[in-house]
Amino acid sequence: GGGVIGMEFASFFNSLGVQVTVVEMLDEILGGMDKELSALLRAEYAKRGIRFLTGTKVTALSEVSSAEGLPQVQVGYEDAQGAGSVVAHKLLMSVGRRPVTKGFGLENLNLEKTERGSIRVDGHMQTSLPGVYVCGDLTGFSLLAHTAVREAEVAVHHIIGKEDVMSYRAIPGVVYTNPEIAGVGETEESLQKKGIAYRALKLPMAYSGRFVAENEGVNGVCKLLLADDDTVLGAHVLGNPASEIITLAGMAIELRLTIGQWKKIVFPHPTVGEIFREMV
Repeated sequence: GGGVIGMEFASFFNSLGVQVTVVEMLDEILGGMDKELSALLRAEYAKRGIRFLTGTKVTALSEVSSAEGLPQVQVGYEDAQGAGSVVAHKLLMSVGRRPVTKGFGLENLNLEKTERGSIRVDGHMQTSLPGVYVCGDLTGFSLLAHTAVREAEVAVHHIIGKEDVMSYRAIPGVVYTNPEIAGVGETEESLQKKGIAYRALKLPMAYSGRFVAENEGVNGVCKLLLADDDTVLGAHVLGNPASEIITLAGMAIELRLTIGQWKKIVFPHPTVGEIFREMV
């Protein structure tokens, strides 16, 4: 699998000198991230020796023996060129996660569900049954720990009578590879699917002197997606430390700042995060 967890483990094992092959059913890795930056990350790891089989479906698994008689796994697959196989010492299955919904009585509550089978909640995380709240993976919005923590805060606030509401406008996602890739808000693909007009601004990460000093010989990309009125809709960063600076963009998106308003905020220098201010 070439999703977030699959790529993080591929990065880890590659850094240890292990020969890695990634088999991904989709045409590109990191399906939920910005496709342009995902392709750049894939190209970077291809240079480091990782073999990528995208647009490829696993069709069979079998155990075979190496020349030394050690057990190995043979992975059969199909792609646009036909059938093939790859042999490896170890196989890591990393093809997604799903919430656990059975085994603890949840099915007895008969809670209303969405078309995708998740538990339907309102802005306070309350289900169709008053007094019953759901947070985390069961909501189906975002299978991320930091999202679940915020959902729980909203639920508890509603329970104790404190005004609060959940917003999914700016949920950051991070892939902890090296370099990191992080995104928040809309992607070009999601905006195109929704038919929302936008313009994209891009700047090499090398535009930040701090980035150059800390990432010698490596470049990256910073991308902002703006609405017709210059409101920040999305931000995507390839390059370290993307995970640390993406919250700056998340706040701009959540507060519905225009790029002009964001630019008036004073960023410390030298920092990598100030690259957002230099986009226009």
